[in-house]
Amino acid sequence: MGVNKTYISVGYASVGMFMGFSAFLVWNIAFKQPWTAAMGGLSGVLALWTLITHIMYLQDYWRTWLKGLKFFFFIGVFFSLLAVVAFISFLSTAIRNQESPTDPQSLYLSCVWSFMTLKWSFLLALYAHRYRKEFADISILSDF
Repeated sequence: MGVNKTYISVGYASVGMFMGFSAFLVWNIAFKQPWTAAMGGLSGVLALWTLITHIMYLQDYWRTWLKGLKFFFFIGVFFSLLAVVAFISFLSTAIRNQESPTDPQSLYLSCVWSFMTLKWSFLLALYAHRYRKEFADISILSDF
């Protein structure tokens, strides 16, 4: 038997959550760069939400709570827009201040974590949409 793609997604979201929370701690404690820490922490939280989405899908909780998937979708869209604005802001500020891309306290690393936040918020919205569509199709069929 092959491996279910959802289990791979659970593992990927778990690693993303660990990396995001690690970035939050490292850039808060070691490098004292709050913007990179904030974007890393937000990335970890969105990876956690994506992980919760997958686990609830595997346990079949979404069947009875389609409004929750709609809420997760809108949260993903909102944080996608926020991540794009943060990416553009950090990039323009780093260029304007002529910061070095290799400096751990530069805003270029905040751009990287803004992109990671964009990735996790997009994945949250994508999987919430897919799972909602799947369960909406099942609920329509069960009405007959």
